[in-house]
Amino acid sequence: MDFAIAHHLEGEIAVVEVSGWIEISSAPQLRDTLIGLIDEGHLHLVLDLSPAVFLDSTGLGVLVGLLHRLRSRDGSLAIAGAKGRVYQTFQVSQLTQILTLTDTVEDAIVAVNTGVASTSSPLGERD
Repeated sequence: MDFAIAHHLEGEIAVVEVSGWIEISSAPQLRDTLIGLIDEGHLHLVLDLSPAVFLDSTGLGVLVGLLHRLRSRDGSLAIAGAKGRVYQTFQVSQLTQILTLTDTVEDAIVAVNTGVASTSSPLGERD
């Protein structure tokens, strides 16, 4: 499956759909897209990973870097729809402890809107 990124706005939240393989060759495109959104002023992001089929450590690194970048700007991040091998990658890396993962985009939007997906606490700490 080819890698693709698309995004749209839901109010002030940028919803970014990522499909295919998130790995060493696609991670730079993902990073550049996400940084571009933040630089445009979109500080509240939902990543829809429901169409993603693979996530490696390079992709995880992009997401941790994104979290740091958002944190420094009082932004927020929620990840929706991670399943199968993608969700297992989050579990094995223990990033489920610091990232907000939801089943649906709608739940992720609610998490961002209610502050559940806030990035104001330090990495590794949970509210």
